[in-house]
Amino acid sequence: MRSKLLLFIVSLCLFASCSSTKTIKFSDKEDDVYTTDNLKEFLNENKNPKVVLRVPDASLNATAQENVDYLYNSIENQLLSSGFVVRDRQLFNKIIGNDNNNIDYEKLKEKSDTDLIIELTKLDPGIIYETNTYYDKNDQEKTETYGTFERYGASVEFKVVSIETNEYAGMYKFNYTPCTEGCIISKSFKDLRKELKELNKMDEKPYEGVEKDDLEDFIKRATRELVAEMRS
Repeated sequence: MRSKLLLFIVSLCLFASCSSTKTIKFSDKEDDVYTTDNLKEFLNENKNPKVVLRVPDASLNATAQENVDYLYNSIENQLLSSGFVVRDRQLFNKIIGNDNNNIDYEKLKEKSDTDLIIELTKLDPGIIYETNTYYDKNDQEKTETYGTFERYGASVEFKVVSIETNEYAGMYKFNYTPCTEGCIISKSFKDLRKELKELNKMDEKPYEGVEKDDLEDFIKRATRELVAEMRS
């Protein structure tokens, strides 16, 4: 993976006692959230709402054909720990499929015993954050003369639908910004680029996106923030 290759390069540099150390930082990208008054009122009156997570495959913008069930499970676990009653999403999809896509929301609520649909509408783990500035060992801001530094961020978007009223009850976009506390880059950009190019000649194709553990942590945080925004 690309970030692992970069980490390997940095490690080599540290062992070699590099004379220069550079730190890059990115500012947090603001989230975009909206909750209707009806949803706030409903959740105020219903502390343990019954919800289902919908995850249409077409919504995913992933660069590798990997199993993402762990992300869905993380979302559902966070919803459960927040007091939500989580319905089986596969069973819910079967109920919808049996209606031949002619969804009667009143019947759907009765058949599924569900209050809210929380739909993951988009997940992008490969958003590039780029900068040509860095901070030296004295925390002085400098400009890189050879190019730019890049790191991967991510975003996830949710849509909440009230089954009883058949209305959009909330729209939410959460962002993961890398290096907000600073990422150390040893050696110059030119050296890093050269060594990364050599390592990329190996058989394994670099993964262009946020690392699995970081992505999972982001999804957990985003789900907690989703619940907080829905109940605010």
